[in-house]
Amino acid sequence: MNAIKCAIAKPGLVKAECVEMNENPELTEKFEVGSVPHTVFNNGSHNAMGLMPEERFVVEMVYLKSAEQLLEEGALPGMDEKEKTSQYGTIEPGEVDLVIVGAGPAGLTAGIYAVRAGLKAVVLEKSIVGGQVALTPVVENYPGFATVPGKQLMDIMSEHAREYVPVHEGEGVESIKIGDLKIGETIKVTTNRGAYSAKALILSTGASYRKLGAAGEDRYFGRGINYCASCDGYLYKDKKAAIIGGGNTALTDALHLKNLGVDITIIHRGDSFRAQKPLQDSVAHEKIPIIWNTEVEEIQGDERRANNLRLRNTKDGSTTELAVDGAFVAIGQVASTELAKALGVELKEDGFVKVDSAMRTNIPRVYAAGDLTGGLQQIVTAIGEGSIAAMSAFEDISHPYWKE
Repeated sequence: MNAIKCAIAKPGLVKAECVEMNENPELTEKFEVGSVPHTVFNNGSHNAMGLMPEERFVVEMVYLKSAEQLLEEGALPGMDEKEKTSQYGTIEPGEVDLVIVGAGPAGLTAGIYAVRAGLKAVVLEKSIVGGQVALTPVVENYPGFATVPGKQLMDIMSEHAREYVPVHEGEGVESIKIGDLKIGETIKVTTNRGAYSAKALILSTGASYRKLGAAGEDRYFGRGINYCASCDGYLYKDKKAAIIGGGNTALTDALHLKNLGVDITIIHRGDSFRAQKPLQDSVAHEKIPIIWNTEVEEIQGDERRANNLRLRNTKDGSTTELAVDGAFVAIGQVASTELAKALGVELKEDGFVKVDSAMRTNIPRVYAAGDLTGGLQQIVTAIGEGSIAAMSAFEDISHPYWKE
């Protein structure tokens, strides 16, 4: 999408072409595409995996270097010292009542409820609207929809939310500073585009995929090791792959891949699934092979891709090997708590943010909602928490409890 936008904006400088990998297997193989989206600049002189904010995409396209590499060099080429220190300060801070970080179900709902309560709010999202729900193939337990693709459901929520509140995609939060409550100072939120001065803050940054921690996992990420079946499943059509996990996500992904024509096997460290019974029944009906009581000890492969899993039986310690074209890891989530930790927000033993029944954290004017708080981690609970957090922010701004 970013490439197409650049080509439209600067047709004399940028040419973009979208390649359907299943129709062009020779190009997929040539550029070692193992995850989508995968962007190839100038016939392979620079590669980038995953969806990027517009600013990052343009910078990497211009300089043919990763953003991390440019940061290591100290600044973008051509910037003088004044520009280095003022790249964010050139934008006047925006005065708002509430900043909401994260545009998943919780963040979007918080935006709607906040504005309807009379607050001036903004929703900031460093990636794409919808979070992990947008990557879910089919949602079957959301009231009002018997079945609905996750992306479609989040498009509906996003369109509704935008009727009330600005939703800024590609705007990642870089730092947050809490002002002194006693003298009425605000919360300053600095992003990759500017700064906001707010009276309250809602964190709805969600959670990210949990890694196995197996040898070779990082080396083969995007080259046979994946975490999103709905994103990368088509790469394995008519190939052999494994799903690692035993919860709802693992079984949902296994069924999705089976439907795509993938020869799929489930690997689970226990002797029974944690997933809901309808999913277990569907897996049994589809006759998907299951390897019980087994952990992935090492991911092996050649210089290009992963091609083998070394497995260890959790009962007797014996090891076996499974030849695969790829594997999908679905073993749960880790809370995205980087911003929360930087603020000193208290976490629970499981690493998720600790909140009370009003979604307040231990820091006045800072709230949390959605997958970030752990618990059931369902769309409906995220929506409920988002609405509660917004109304708590409204009540606290109107009647500051920390002054009582």
